[in-house]
Amino acid sequence: MALRLEVAESIAKLPADAWDVLAGGVPLLSHAFLSAFETSNSVGAGTGWQPCFLLLYDDTQLIGAMPLYVKYHSYGEYRMLCRIL
Repeated sequence: MALRLEVAESIAKLPADAWDVLAGGVPLLSHAFLSAFETSNSVGAGTGWQPCFLLLYDDTQLIGAMPLYVKYHSYGEYRMLCRIL
């Protein structure tokens, strides 16, 4: 077993079938759903949200994955919380 950890900046760089096997049929984790964020420009350059997919490989086989997003700003989120309180 030769484990390797990688980071991908776009789900488009990952095979949909390998990702979806790991997602286990959960629609909100599917390759198509996460890909829609990128193709609609909801995340990525200029949005303040950078995709950052953590990938675990055993040799060449993808055996683990985690969708993450690095946030570069806090436009308004804290204001809503203050209004609720």
